[in-house]
Amino acid sequence: MNFISKPTLVFGAISICTFTSSIAQADLPKAFDYSKASTTYVDNTSKKRSTGQRGKSFFEFGNVSNPYYFGGTIGASQGSGYCSGVSDCENEDTAWKLLTGFKVNDKLAAELAYSSLGDMHKTSPQNISDSTAFTVTAVGTLPLTEQFDIFAEGGLSRWNSDNEKGFGVTYGLGAKMHINASTNIRAEWQQFPSIEVSTDEKTDINMLSVGVEISTY
Repeated sequence: MNFISKPTLVFGAISICTFTSSIAQADLPKAFDYSKASTTYVDNTSKKRSTGQRGKSFFEFGNVSNPYYFGGTIGASQGSGYCSGVSDCENEDTAWKLLTGFKVNDKLAAELAYSSLGDMHKTSPQNISDSTAFTVTAVGTLPLTEQFDIFAEGGLSRWNSDNEKGFGVTYGLGAKMHINASTNIRAEWQQFPSIEVSTDEKTDINMLSVGVEISTY
C-alpha cells in the first residue's frame, strides 16, 4: 500500500485553506433591497379610459366615467298655424328648458326635462295660452369628431296650457360641442305636437334653444 508523504499532505492542506479563504472573501451577489425600490409604479390596467366607450352600440351597457348630467337651454318657441287667418295674433315667445339625464353609454341616454313653451295670444277669437311640458325621452348620440356630436331624441310629454292639459309625444334634433370632459354646449330643435291651446284648437309648438350640459362625477 502506498502512503502519501507528509510534505504532500501539508501542501494539500495549505492549498485547500487558501481556496476556502478566497471563496469567503469573494464579492457574492447581494440580496435585492426592496426598501430602495421605486414607489412610482403605475398599474395602467386600472386607469379609466376617457374615450374607450366610443365603439359601443346603442344598446350595449358600459361604464361611463360621468353617467349623470344636468343642464338648461333658452331660446324661442313658435305655435305652428296658431295665427293662420288672424291679424292681431302673437305665436312666438321666449322659451327655456331644465334637464337632467343618465348615460347608458356614450351613445344612449335617458333624459327628464321641464320646458316652458311661452305665451301665445290672439283677439279673434280671443285666446291666451301659456304652455309648459314635462318630458321623458331617449337620446341617441352620434359622435362626429372628438369635439362634436349630433343627437336625436324622442319620448312622451305631459303638457299643460291655460285651457287644457294632456299627454302627447315629443321629438327633436340637436348638436353638442365638447368644451372639456364634463361640459358641453348644446343646441337643439324640439317639437311638441297637438297641444290644445283652447277647447277647440290644437297647435304644434316648436322650440329652438341653446344652452349648457354638465356631467357630474
